[in-house]
This record gives sequence, structure tokens and C-alpha cells, in this order.
Amino acid sequence: MRNKVGELRPSQFITTFGPGSIVDLPDYSVMVAGTDKWDNIDVSKSKDIDEPRIKRKLKINQIKSIPTNTGSDGHSVGTIPSYRFPEYHVCPNCRKLGKRNGNDFFEQDGALYCKNPDRENGPCPKVKTHPVRFITACENGHVDDFPWEFYVHKGTNYDAKKCKLYLEDSGQTGSLKDLIVQCTTCEKDRSISEALSNNKILGKCTGRRPWLKDKEPDCEKNRKLLLRGASNIYFSSLESSIVIPSSKADENLDQFVKDNIDFNDEELMNDRDFFNKYYKRNADINRIGLEKVWGIVQRLKNVSSPEEEDLKKPEYEALLMEQYNYEGIDFETKQEDVPYRYSGLISNLVKVKRLKEVMVLKGFTRIHPAPDVTARLSKEYDEKDDESNEQVKFAPLSAERLNWLPGVETYGEGIFLTLNNDRLKDWERKFEEYENSVERAHRKIYLERDMPEEAIPPFQGIRYILLHTLSHALMRELTLHSGYSSSALKERIYSDNQNGMAGILIYTSTVDSEGSLGGLVELGSTDKFESIMARALAAARYCSGDPQCAEHDAQALTDVNGAACHSCMLIAETSCENSNRYLDRSIMVETVANYQREFFKNENE
Repeated sequence: MRNKVGELRPSQFITTFGPGSIVDLPDYSVMVAGTDKWDNIDVSKSKDIDEPRIKRKLKINQIKSIPTNTGSDGHSVGTIPSYRFPEYHVCPNCRKLGKRNGNDFFEQDGALYCKNPDRENGPCPKVKTHPVRFITACENGHVDDFPWEFYVHKGTNYDAKKCKLYLEDSGQTGSLKDLIVQCTTCEKDRSISEALSNNKILGKCTGRRPWLKDKEPDCEKNRKLLLRGASNIYFSSLESSIVIPSSKADENLDQFVKDNIDFNDEELMNDRDFFNKYYKRNADINRIGLEKVWGIVQRLKNVSSPEEEDLKKPEYEALLMEQYNYEGIDFETKQEDVPYRYSGLISNLVKVKRLKEVMVLKGFTRIHPAPDVTARLSKEYDEKDDESNEQVKFAPLSAERLNWLPGVETYGEGIFLTLNNDRLKDWERKFEEYENSVERAHRKIYLERDMPEEAIPPFQGIRYILLHTLSHALMRELTLHSGYSSSALKERIYSDNQNGMAGILIYTSTVDSEGSLGGLVELGSTDKFESIMARALAAARYCSGDPQCAEHDAQALTDVNGAACHSCMLIAETSCENSNRYLDRSIMVETVANYQREFFKNENE
């Protein structure tokens, strides 16, 4: 039986504490091991998650749920291996620094204790030590203990077996200047603050990957000093999708089209008129309908390559599809009439009574987060850019590429709406100058962070900013009436000019199979949603930070956010798909600044 040192929820493992992350425990901290270190028996027992669209995109054969286990006595046992990290501990009494090696500290019941015989006032009593607060990491994902001996001796020769290290804290100001590393053997000391002010002091990265128990040679990055609990130690990279139905009839129809249409004929694939002339006398194809067959041909052609797999467009189409019985699929929608008050601006209103979301962990970064998450979910973003990106390199979950990745299924409910595409296009053309100014700001924030020109993710456009801002306004209002907390709601923005997508899905998702309480979906009915929409737009007109908030114009090129702050538009980071960026309520409703760019005019509300 493997010792259990702590517990994580499956969703925590995927989003926060995956392989390579640090988990703080009462007596020490550990780093979660890579997926190739997991027990094969536990992995084989864990449930397979069926989501073919993500499998195609990530080029894997399986999505495995997080292994859980129960011993013969009914008690849970550890299933995910982990390793102690950092190795250095410090005694809170005598301030001695040391490792778990028998010489510095001794271990008892998993905890490390100090009995320092060299203490000036006599041997240190039996005191439980704690992990040091400082570690080092680099942009390539490597992480290692702080080089205490090297640092205090300033790179000169020293004998690690004889040197006795202490981490003294004067406690005068509470800053890093108060923390002094001392070697009592060599009578040398050095403040930790020097390492923070100049990363070159720590030298080149060691290439260490403790979660994989190996090292990558020849890493040219400099080490950076980080706090053990810092948020930039671990940024998980996820791929997520809403599971949509694919009936047997649809699968058979796809196969029929593959068998009867020549996909190698470029003229047939790209010229609709020629396609119609060529197949108009084919009785079997005409029985299905030329329009329908053409749509299937274009869909199959576009997903022929895994790199081009677009997760959002099929979801958008499924949410607008007429409801029918899906056996065994957690997907149920109901079309609602658009409130007359917004009939010219909103095209569709859909109650999503049941949905299932699959999230897959595919890697992680350190120091810097991955490029724009919304661009990564769209087919416009080239995954191959990740490897060439000098600024952000994805660290692997395993030493060797496996044919599976860990994932989690969550269940919930939601509300889906689309804006009138014709009205939206007219509005976009009218404010092209504003869109260009925000795009310049978009590029500026990446260039200021030394992002290579070719690695800057594409700008999503003013359409995305409008949809994103409306989503936040609705989420803030829905929280007050649905019974869900603000952090329980999530958003999924469907924005694509070329494909005519302009939709918002606001939903809940929990690992519980009964994740829907019904409080959110009921607010999607015509009469209730009209009230929610009116309240959300009215609330967005004014902010307690006005006039300063409203006058924060994106054309000033200081930020990708316009009129948006914590008092009016920002929501929990876990609920927003784009880190609370690309928001501006002045393009949604009239604000006190009155830029006259709003999509929702007063007369329509």
C-alpha cells in the first residue's frame, strides 16, 4: 500500500496541481510526478473519457480520468506519485539550513526535525523544520532548489560536507534584505535581495526536472528566484470542449459522402456552382440535398488535418441545431423566443438544460503564461509556434510522449445567445478605426514583453471585445438571481467573422454528475432573460469608478481594456476565458464618456 500524503480533487489536478506543480502539505511540500511515473495498473483502471474532437486535435488515443483508489480496508490510498520538493528545509528555532540526508536533519513519521548540536546556547531541541521559501526556475520549465552553498560563497570553492549554512532573519523591515544566508564555517554571508535584483548572480539553469527525475542538458536560460508559493511557478495549459452529439445517422451520412464524393478534385471542393452542376443529376445525392451534402463536404475537408481541428465551430452549430433525442449524451437544448425588446440585436436565445465539458491537461509553463488562450482554442493559432516561441516554452507532462493525457469531465447547464450578424457587421465597419487602435494596443503589450513578432497571437477583433464584455455584464447579473456564486459561472465566446459566429455560452460545470441545479437555465426563458439583459446593460452604463473608468479609452493605447475595472466588468479569473482582458463597456452601452460607439442603443433597450 502506498502512503497517502494528501488529497486533490480531479479538477484541481487538471487546473492547478498537475505534474510539475508544487503542493504544500502540513509538514513539507511535494512536486507531483509526471504521467510516465504513474502506476500502469491505476491508469488502466481509470475511466476513459470519450471526446474524439480533442483526441484528434492533440493526436492522442485516450483521455484518462484521474486515478482514484480504495484499499481493502476501505481507506483511500495514494494513486499519484509525488516527490519532496524543495529538498532544503530550515529550522524555525536555530535557522539552520539543510537537506533530508541524515546529517542536517532526521526524519520521523514523514516530517523532518532539527537537533542541531552546534547551536551556541546548547543543542537545538527537537523542532519540526519547514521547507525553504525560495526556489529557482527558468522559462523552459526547469526548476531546482536555490543554490545556497554556491550563492553564499559567491561561486568560490567550498566544501559542501563541512560548510554549515544558516538563514538568518533580522525582522527589521520585512523585506528580503532582512534575510541573510550565512556559512559559519567559512564566515561568509549574503543577502537574498541580491539574487532578486540580478538573476545573473544565480548562474545558468541546471536543466533539472524533478517531476520527471531527470535533467535537460545545455539550458541557456538564467535561473530566476521565485517564492515557493508564487503563482507564476505553474501555468497549466488546457484544451477544453463541450461534448456535442453525433448521431449514428450523421456518422453514416459522413461515410456516404466520403464514399461518393471525390475529395481530391480541388475544383469540386472549392467551386460551389461546379459542385451543383456535377452532382445535380445524382439521384442519391439529390435525395439528401445538395445544400446538406455541400456542408458535410466542407466540414470533412476542414477537419482532415488534426492541426486544423476547430473545437468551437461544431459546438456553435450544435447549440443552434433543432433539438432531438440524444441517447446517452449529456446535451439538451431548448430554443426560446428572443425578447421583442432585443429582437433586432439578438438572433437566438437557447436554454442549455444539460451539457458536459471535457478538460484535458496537455502541458504547462513557468514564469510566463501561455499565449492568448482564446487564440489557442481557435484554428487560427498554430500550435507549432509553441516550440519556436523564445518567450514561452511548454514543459512536458512526461519524459517520453505517451498516447494518452489526463482529463476530467464536468457537468452543468447554461444559457446560449447569438447577436444579429448583419447588424454586427454594419457596426464593425462603422468603427474600424477603433478596432485598429485596439489591435495596436494588443501588439504593443506583447512587444513590450519581448515577444517575438511571429509569436504574437492574432487579434480577435472588436466583435470579440463586444461579446466578451456582454458576457461579463450578464454573468455579474446572473450571479444575483441564479443561486450560483460568481466563481461557479464560466464563459465560452464564439467569435469568428469569416464563419459568422457571434455567440456567448454562459454555463456552470462541476465534476458531480448532477451538476445542474436548474437555477441558471431557468433564467434563459424569454421573460426572465429580458429582465436580466435590461438590468445587465443598465448596470454597465455606470461604474463607481466613473468618470475615470469610463474615460479609460482603448485608443490611448495604454491597455487592451477600455472602460472596464473591478467595480464594473472584471470577474473571477477562473470564470473568464481570457484573463479579464479585451473588455470595454463603452462599445456595448453608452457611458458617461459618451464615445457613441455602443452596439446597444438606448432606443433598443
